[in-house]
This record gives sequence, C-alpha cells and structure tokens, in this order.
Amino acid sequence: MNTSFRPPALFFSFFFLFILASPALAGWTVTDMVGRKVFIPQKAQRIVTTFKPSTLSVYCLGLADRLVGVDNECRYEPFTTGVYPPIARAAGVGSKSSGLNLETIVDLKPDLVILFSQKDGIALADRLVGLGIPAIVIVPEDFAKLDQTLLLIGRAAGVEDHARKMVDLCHEILSSVQQKVASIPLSERKRCYYGGSRGFFSTASGDMLQSEIFAKAGGINVSQSFTGYFKRISPEQFITWDPDFVAVTRNTRKGLTGVLARKELQGVKAIAHKQVYVFPADIAPWDFPSPLSTLGVVWCATRLYPDLFSEAELEQRIDHFFLTLFGKTLTDLGGSLGDRVFP
Repeated sequence: MNTSFRPPALFFSFFFLFILASPALAGWTVTDMVGRKVFIPQKAQRIVTTFKPSTLSVYCLGLADRLVGVDNECRYEPFTTGVYPPIARAAGVGSKSSGLNLETIVDLKPDLVILFSQKDGIALADRLVGLGIPAIVIVPEDFAKLDQTLLLIGRAAGVEDHARKMVDLCHEILSSVQQKVASIPLSERKRCYYGGSRGFFSTASGDMLQSEIFAKAGGINVSQSFTGYFKRISPEQFITWDPDFVAVTRNTRKGLTGVLARKELQGVKAIAHKQVYVFPADIAPWDFPSPLSTLGVVWCATRLYPDLFSEAELEQRIDHFFLTLFGKTLTDLGGSLGDRVFP
C-alpha cells in the first residue's frame, strides 16, 4: 500500500500565492540614465531629490506629496510651495553646488533618491545603493532625455502610465509649435542669443537644452557651434553675432540694465529693436531642464514670431499645462511671465 503523503491541490495554490507575494521577490530593476541597473523593491513612497530638475520633474508627475527631502533651494520657492505647501517641512539635503548631506539623506529612510551625473553624483548613488537605498541618476539635458527622465522616475514610483501621459502632453505641445514654424525658410529664421546664469556674456552651447528650445521654436542659436556646457564670450563676439533676439535666464536680470546701456552694443539688432527678454516664469524657470521647458518653447516661438503665435494662444497653453499637471493656473500660483525688459 502506498502511504506517501500527497498534499492537496489547494496547498500548492496557497504556496505559490505566498511566493508571488513574498517581499523578497517583489520589485523590479530599472536602468538609469548613466547605465546603472538599480533594483526597486517597491513603489517609491519616500523620495529624495537632490537638484532642481529632479524636484521639478517629480512635481510634474504629481508626486510632490511623496517627497521627504529636497535640494535646499526648492524648499521655499514660490512654485514648489504654491503647488504643495507642506514641502517647506521636508528636509533640506544640501545642493548640487555646495554639496549634499549623506547622513541627512540616509536618516530620512528614503526608498528612492534621484541624483545628478556631474560632480560626485554617480559615486554618491552607488554608495547609497550599497547602504540598501535605491538611487538613480538622471541626465535631463535635452527634450529626449527629459522624456526618459519622466518615464524612469514614473517607473520607479509605480506611476509609469501617468508619466507616459505627461510625455504625450509635452509632445503634443511641441508638435503644434513645430508645425507652424516648419514653413519658415532658414534664411528668415531669427538668430537667438541666450544669456546664462553666470552673466550676460556666458552662453549656451549647441549641446544644451536652451539651444534646443530656440531650435524647436523656429530660431537659430548663434552659439550652436560651441560644444559642452556654458561658454564665456567677449562683447566683441556678441556684436559680431548680431542676434535678432536675446533671452536671458532670470538670475542674470539683475545686471542687465547696465549691459544693455553699453554704448558699443547699441547697434546690435536685438537691443536696437528692443527684442531682449527674461525667460519666464517668475516663480519657476522654463529654461532649465524640466518638463516646464516645453512652455519655454511656446513662449519663445510667440516672442520670435508674433504673426504666427498669439498672446491668447500662449496664455491658453500655459493654463492648460498648469491645470493638467498641478491643478492650478500660473496666475493661481501667484506667478506671471515677468519677461519684459523694455516698456
């Protein structure tokens, strides 16, 4: 007689359900933007961001309420506090420029840390992973990489479908602009100059997002032949380029009046025709790497080609974008374009 024990089929059903639900086997692996493979054990609920593009990207995905630590600057900015006031109570973890506080980050017990590729960002990410904390590196230096950033963070946080919708929204906006500017002959496209955060005579190379913003808006970056990051130029080079349009980052506005008053610059087309602007918006930058730079393209196209893009259309795009992503308009948040330099 066979007396061996034969567990009932129901036993195996419960056994396999237990295995599938086991925390040790849950989670997934993502590949970050510098090729690192990072295991994500669960949907990230306690997120730490370490520089502004990562914080703004998390906000654009509707995940502000999952932030337990952010770069110091973003804790008290009008945009971040306007969209999600409790962010002021999140821990400050330092900054990309002055350094991050590893001890603070670890003490927050995050299940996702988002870092930068420059300086010691990659080494710090590896160190955090060694401590059992998932850490990914993003490189949102152009629009394609901004898409990758949103999808990567979305996957790590378990909101990949929502991230795809945000990417699709940005694509739809950019496509609508490019359809209009496509008919402008190359010889008639406005030549543009970008004044960076290190001063008016520090400009963006052709590798940078700001150059791509000009291109998608139908303009031509006069410094597009440069490579790398920001480049210092001489006033003589600026005069030689003779741009039709100038847009400066908001940090450079402080010294702008003195630069524009310089006698030798008065013949430059952009200055002579009062086509010098400050990049919007006054509560959050549209010329920095984040999904908000999509609006930077719409704004830039409107200022470059007012015959093709109306002010009303610009306002409609801005309201739709802000309401979709943040549930409030730019005006609701106390913001404005704040882009005018000349009366």
